[in-house]
Amino acid sequence: MATNDFQRQQAASGLDQLAALVRAQSWKQDGTPSLPPTQSAVLRMLDGAGATLRAGQVAERLGVSAASLSDSLKALEAQAWISRQPDPDDGRAVRLALTRKGRSVARRLNDPGRGLVGLMSGLGEQDLGALLRVTQLLVYEAQQQGLANGPRTCLGCRHFQANAGGEAGKPHFCGFIGKAFGDPELRVDCGEQSPAEPGAVQESVMRFRRMADLRAPAGGPQKATP
Repeated sequence: MATNDFQRQQAASGLDQLAALVRAQSWKQDGTPSLPPTQSAVLRMLDGAGATLRAGQVAERLGVSAASLSDSLKALEAQAWISRQPDPDDGRAVRLALTRKGRSVARRLNDPGRGLVGLMSGLGEQDLGALLRVTQLLVYEAQQQGLANGPRTCLGCRHFQANAGGEAGKPHFCGFIGKAFGDPELRVDCGEQSPAEPGAVQESVMRFRRMADLRAPAGGPQKATP
């Protein structure tokens, strides 16, 4: 069956409903405050970074303007969840850090048992690999449409070589670590990511998608063996 608009709408509807349900339920579980997406993303990012980040870095990773981020930062400061510190390397810039209260909230937001991560607890390695694979392509499409520029994916990295691993179950190769790896090890936010040139990214996407075509079963559905 060919992919069509109806199938895309069904997939989008499912994702929208899951995200809405998770947001609504997670606030009831442990008293974590209901936060707008940008504020939540800032807390998660600072917790994951393990260090201070420039406001400009946060805005770039989230794909928002500095002016748009400003209101979110003011709200987080008002809650005493983040603090601004002078940047020792640039007198015109500030660095953002989590306070103790902010880190407590961020850790709850990042709890692997809650939210979408909690829903994925029942997925096996193969299913997680398939999900990470689709996520790479969705982020790429979002970047192509100007909706995002912050996610540091494998697919957008100059070190990433799709379908070049040469090992069973490990079709990809990372030049940074010098190892082959499989779909379950794909990263959407990699600290070692180094952006590739647009032409190289397009070639990588073609190889990435070509692999999916090769994996698809030929000749339609298989009959069950009696």
